[in-house]
Amino acid sequence: MKIGFLTTIFPMKEQYIYDFFDSIKNQTYKNFDVIVVNDGYEKFEELKSIYNQYLNIIELEYSNTPAKNREYGINYCIDNNYDILIFGDSDDYFEKNRIEKSLELLNNYDIVVNDLNLFDENGVYEEKYISNRIENLCEVDFEFIKDKNIFGLSNTSIKLNNINKIVIPDDLIAVDWYIFSILLLKNKKAIFTNETTSFYRQYQQNTIGLKELNEVAFKNGINVKKKHYEALNKIYKQFNLELHRLNNLKFKINNSIKNPLWWELI
Repeated sequence: MKIGFLTTIFPMKEQYIYDFFDSIKNQTYKNFDVIVVNDGYEKFEELKSIYNQYLNIIELEYSNTPAKNREYGINYCIDNNYDILIFGDSDDYFEKNRIEKSLELLNNYDIVVNDLNLFDENGVYEEKYISNRIENLCEVDFEFIKDKNIFGLSNTSIKLNNINKIVIPDDLIAVDWYIFSILLLKNKKAIFTNETTSFYRQYQQNTIGLKELNEVAFKNGINVKKKHYEALNKIYKQFNLELHRLNNLKFKINNSIKNPLWWELI
């Protein structure tokens, strides 16, 4: 079985990337490749010289939009006959059983989505955030993520069998939501687990934070959702109602949803 752990790196704090690679190096399951789409991180050779003795690192030098960088990495894995693809952002890190637990659940499912521990420069401030809303080992279908998302590119794993190469629209922001919406619309089976976690970094540059909205974030969120539904509409022609709702939406603070998921407050 050929397993790939896919990430994208770009200029960022060195410590973030070292935290990422340390958590990959310390995984309980060892037999996988680390595929890195490198969009301008200049010290990658130095990084490889440290971790090459522990990990099989494959660097893909590629510079495009965040959406196209993801597309390039995923399609590389499909072209090179990987059976399983595990996603992880290079500014996050992971519990040491993440790959092992994902592989176990992928025996019976097409997609695994795991829980998130939220952390910032002061440390972890919320553990197992998604478990506030979903029970462990709950199956997740498209209806659940039609208006919100839990599938990130740092807490998901997929089987690649019978998955065609993907095309992601250039200007798409919520790339993860789009990819997993399409997979679930194609009746792929997904399961949620909190038996492993990704440590999800919260900081100012996070475009997709789990936090209360101000008016600027609200407008940005409407733009993200519009692009998402417009892209899905080109394939499935069933999102006109959602687009109509967004076109008429006015800013208000929504306090009714405790522990909101990505894009849920819009």
